[in-house]
Amino acid sequence: MSCIPRARRGRIMGRFCTRCGSVFSLFGERHQGKPLHGKDHVGVPCSHEGERFTAGQSWWEEAVEVLPPPPEAEEPAPV
Repeated sequence: MSCIPRARRGRIMGRFCTRCGSVFSLFGERHQGKPLHGKDHVGVPCSHEGERFTAGQSWWEEAVEVLPPPPEAEEPAPV
């Protein structure tokens, strides 16, 4: 379950590994290689390294563009 509210979720940018915090390309089928975004140097590989990004797995979610918050509703002026 994503921690980003549905109203703030934009277009899908990649796949986010919740274990190592890296974002991988939508074109890759597996958690491997250099991520699009994440740590430059990793001392220990992620425990999901080499696994497929299959639907229903709890260790990854869609990496989405975060939209700005909706404008706050203006309060009516006191009469």
